[in-house]
Amino acid sequence: MASIAALFASCGGSHKNDDSIKLKSVYTLSPISCGLENTRTFTSSVDEGKSVNVGFKTGGQIKKLMVKEGAYVKNGQTIGYLDDADYALSVSQLESQYKQMLSETSRLEEMFRRGNVSPNDYEKAKSGLEQVKAQLDMMRNKLEYTTLVSPTSGYVVERYMEEGEMAGAGTPVYKIKDNSSMETSVSVPAYLYEHRNEITGCAGRSAATGDTEIPLGIIGFVPDADNNSLFRLRLQIPTEANKELIPGMSLSISIKMNNDNAEGMYEIASRSLFTRDGKDCVWVINPADSTLSAKEVTIVGAHSYGNNIVTGLTGNEAIVAVGVNHLSEGEKVVPKGDVSKIKMD
Repeated sequence: MASIAALFASCGGSHKNDDSIKLKSVYTLSPISCGLENTRTFTSSVDEGKSVNVGFKTGGQIKKLMVKEGAYVKNGQTIGYLDDADYALSVSQLESQYKQMLSETSRLEEMFRRGNVSPNDYEKAKSGLEQVKAQLDMMRNKLEYTTLVSPTSGYVVERYMEEGEMAGAGTPVYKIKDNSSMETSVSVPAYLYEHRNEITGCAGRSAATGDTEIPLGIIGFVPDADNNSLFRLRLQIPTEANKELIPGMSLSISIKMNNDNAEGMYEIASRSLFTRDGKDCVWVINPADSTLSAKEVTIVGAHSYGNNIVTGLTGNEAIVAVGVNHLSEGEKVVPKGDVSKIKMD
């Protein structure tokens, strides 16, 4: 009998423990204040600089090409020559003609002052001198154009022509990738775009730079949103960072904001929100007895990584992070800890 009583007692105890086992375990999160200054983090990659096709401004036979594919060139560096013999000869001839006409025009000017030459003859001589001077200047420019200089700093990615070939004016000879204009871009939510005037600075980090922050200049926003209602922010990478960064390298972008209107706004994960009676709510855990109560919030914007900006919280709440559609008002739960501090399996 004693053993039977013990068995019944054991069964009764198990039934009592079933109530505690049936309590749902939940992970929580804490609202993140969107205070007066906050930082938003995004991921992006380094975009390669623009490519420039470089060619001679005048035509002729290529005499010398100074660099090969893969070479790095500096802005203003000489990278090729045309055979300039004919241009040099034309310049010499025009210089002789100009000197002769200048002397003749000076003589006619003196005679004009004395009244020995008609105004018409003197004006014709002046006009002829100006035309020869224009031809001389043009030919001097063409002679100068037989030297090809790089218009930018960067790497030669293609060489289209070889020495001895005939190149027309403007025909591409080299393709140079301009790394001085490298940039990156991030897709940001509408909330950040709407508050773009409150951005105080942007910076980037990469594996190549370690803990060193790279200050990024704001080129501007692309005003049209994509299919995900995100706006693209273009950022300029400084020239001095080109030695560490190469196109395609990953970057972690930090956008700092100073929002005077952010008081009372909090960032929470969108999966912690649910709808009740047409209103957006979150489950708040009562610290005294671990029971749930629905708290209405107002969504005022979207944040990165699927988070939302809301009002209606104090910032001290323990909010249920996931599984919110399977809970009910007044239900008792077992808090398992803050998701930001627990490694989720």
